[in-house]
Amino acid sequence: MKEIKVLGINVYDYEGPGEPLIFVHSFPLNSGMWDRQVGHFREKYRVITYDLRGMGMSADRDNVFTMEKLVNDFFHIINHLKLERVHACGLSMGGYILLRSVVKDPTRFYSLTVVNTKSEKDTDEVLLKRSNAVIKIKSGGRDPYLEKLISNLTFSKDHDLIGEIRNIIEHNSDEGICGCLLALSTRTNTLEGIASVNVPLLLLSAEKDAITPPENLKRIFNKFIETNSPSGFVAMYEISNSGHLCNLENPHEFNTALEWFLNCIEIEAIKG
Repeated sequence: MKEIKVLGINVYDYEGPGEPLIFVHSFPLNSGMWDRQVGHFREKYRVITYDLRGMGMSADRDNVFTMEKLVNDFFHIINHLKLERVHACGLSMGGYILLRSVVKDPTRFYSLTVVNTKSEKDTDEVLLKRSNAVIKIKSGGRDPYLEKLISNLTFSKDHDLIGEIRNIIEHNSDEGICGCLLALSTRTNTLEGIASVNVPLLLLSAEKDAITPPENLKRIFNKFIETNSPSGFVAMYEISNSGHLCNLENPHEFNTALEWFLNCIEIEAIKG
């Protein structure tokens, strides 16, 4: 595994033998949340993970940035690695980044998988919640804010899993978490744009997700149906008995679904 810096972003390149598969993590975690996927896919794909700007080992003194900056970071990374196209998978905030990225330049994607995310921008109510969260964290209220959030990240009450999630989050600074909250507040609506993108798409939802319920991804799926998208392959699958961080809570079913999708794309490419 190679660990490199790209414009301050810490990138982990596991150098597998196949096509590049890049994972983009959720808020307020870091690349460590993908360990179960790295171990599963690295034998077949060139697996890449990275810590979003301000998080994990990508922490910086400048923690004021927009969603578009995070999108540009994604392109800088794949450009630096000299990757013409990638398979990409993003959960929650990672999904927001990738939805905007594929609308911005679909030619850089072999496929896109988005998990427990949505295409609509925040409502005023959510924007106020994000603003209040920043104020709370800056006023010394990080721990109660994160404890409440962690309670909603999984359906499982497994103490070891919750401890693992808490440990990942603890590596993130207050400033980085607030920076990502501000970036989340600047994202745009990608529903119209994503529906016309000619890239194979997998929508993964979680049955018990309390943060982003399955109906959010169903709206994207229905939009594809309504607009007769030219995309060659669009699929939706619901991970059972799992909450928001379904890749951690039910990694076997998550990995199986993603592997099925990637295999389907490979078969279609052989046919074509």
